[in-house]
Amino acid sequence: MPVPHVSLAGRLETIRPMRRTPGQTRTNRPAVGASVILGIVQEKGGVGKTTTTINLGAWFANLGHRVLLVDLDPQGNLARGLGVSGTPGAMYRVFRDPSYDILEAVQSTGFDRLDVVAADTSLEAAEIELISVLSREHVLRRKLTAPSVSERYDHILLDCRPSVGVLTINAMVASDRLLVPVETQYFALESVHTLMSVVQTVQETLNPALTIAGIVPTKHEPRVRVCQVVLKGLEERYPSYLTRTVIRKYVAYPEAQLRGAPIHIAAPGSEADDAYRALALEILGESPASGPDPVKTPRRSRRDEAGVAQPGLPLE
Repeated sequence: MPVPHVSLAGRLETIRPMRRTPGQTRTNRPAVGASVILGIVQEKGGVGKTTTTINLGAWFANLGHRVLLVDLDPQGNLARGLGVSGTPGAMYRVFRDPSYDILEAVQSTGFDRLDVVAADTSLEAAEIELISVLSREHVLRRKLTAPSVSERYDHILLDCRPSVGVLTINAMVASDRLLVPVETQYFALESVHTLMSVVQTVQETLNPALTIAGIVPTKHEPRVRVCQVVLKGLEERYPSYLTRTVIRKYVAYPEAQLRGAPIHIAAPGSEADDAYRALALEILGESPASGPDPVKTPRRSRRDEAGVAQPGLPLE
């Protein structure tokens, strides 16, 4: 018997909208003087988590904030996308050595106010070993909320791996807020439902203060029918969480990654650059008109001064 055809729009109509709980806003922040920890999470790969972590963090820094990017994906693309060679095993030690200060793993990106903690494949072993550890969900939070870290950075961005395992749960427990990139394709949309269920469980059992900073559409192609339908589905399903900013699909992003530079350095003033500036201001609770002016002359690393392109790896 043939399976009846159900259109994408029809399947989206069966999804009930999710609304923000009373009193919850995108601008919720921890106490003054503490770092704001923002987890970039999505269980589906290839939706733009690493691209968003790099460029959102870089724009925070360009607006005058002190920023630390932390890679929680064993693929290690975050540091490579900034032209940085990470210290082998650093993130493994962060999770497995209680006496190891995460600041020992911090490396400069060569751009003002922007540092990174790189990951590598040893992080796979850490995730397996953490399964039997008592209070394993709080390991990262203890490291990131240390006074030495909070005093040094205004914002900490966590680039999570595309799964909901021990590392990602650690990120949710450590985070004050979560940002969920969603490619405007049907499978990416379906994965959000599962992720939001996990977030609700974490809120109820491990981190009651956790909030959603936003669900940001990424890799959007406005002339493609499926992208139009999925974006409309996001608007109907998550009306209170969806960001005003939509990140379109631009070739400038992978080109910037090849240079090992954020988009505002690789393609300043481009539409691709403007998109992440708008997202940064939105997350910070500021409008583009009222937001602070970016730093006029951001410091470049020696590799940019020499005009040498750094061959990074294509990111999500």
